[in-house]
Amino acid sequence: MSDPFITLGRLFMLIFVPVMLLFPLVFAALVPNRAADDSARIKARGMLLTLAMSTAALLAIWVGLVLTGLRFNFAMVIAGFWWPWFFPLWFFLAMPAIVAKNPYWGWTVGSGSASGGVRTASLVNRERTSPVTRAMWAVPITLFVLILAAIAARGLLPFGVGPYPGDSAIDPEAARVAYAEVERSRWIFSLVVFGSVFGFVLAILPRSLRRTLSEPEPMDAAGSAELAQLYAAQRRKRVLGLFWGIGVVLPACIGLFSVLQAWFPNDGSMWGLIGGIGGSILGICGAIFGTWMTVERAKISEVRARLERR
Repeated sequence: MSDPFITLGRLFMLIFVPVMLLFPLVFAALVPNRAADDSARIKARGMLLTLAMSTAALLAIWVGLVLTGLRFNFAMVIAGFWWPWFFPLWFFLAMPAIVAKNPYWGWTVGSGSASGGVRTASLVNRERTSPVTRAMWAVPITLFVLILAAIAARGLLPFGVGPYPGDSAIDPEAARVAYAEVERSRWIFSLVVFGSVFGFVLAILPRSLRRTLSEPEPMDAAGSAELAQLYAAQRRKRVLGLFWGIGVVLPACIGLFSVLQAWFPNDGSMWGLIGGIGGSILGICGAIFGTWMTVERAKISEVRARLERR
């Protein structure tokens, strides 16, 4: 009998993978085409066509893997991990096509002005205006310590005392000992991976926030207060989004999954399904947040261009 959780996980991936692969093409197609002349518009259409053909090819290969996976399980496994092709599609094909269709969205490529006019930059030390206070850092630090302690506490109890696959083995005692070692290894793995990965993330997060605060914010020649306010509002959203997303939400979700794996290892298939769906949802939320920030920054670039034409 097949595991129902594995079946549900595969059904979810059948939806998740094509959505991730199609997202760059759909987003690039919906961006308004504001190229300066006919040659630029033709170039933008050509880049969009390249993106569409690449997406179609990847989807065709994925469908072939899914069909092959009906007989050979390894092909289904590869198909389930086909979604990371989203990243080359987005960064190497979709983003250049977006910039070609709308030059004002080119702020991520360089610091030049779309209009070519004179421009100034704010010299304020924005690191001192961070919306993340010292007191707020107590939240991710406390969360990290609590989750790490919850995983470590499993080591205080004996391993291999619950139901295990060796109940009907020829040598139940040997099977119990072997299963106890496997359970202990999984616990050590969860403890080491969570502690090292999120300990490192927590250590570099302050630097990442400082870099976000110090990103270039080109101004118009007059130093418009309207533009400065738009930059400040968007900067606040990005910094708080990174802080709560990477410093709190991500370790909380991964930590909960690690705790469940450590304390209830016999329900591995269910935790695997929950982890896969949860990780996919987190990835989608991160992509939505990044796209939202990209769109807002592009709108600020358009405002700057409008102010420069005055």
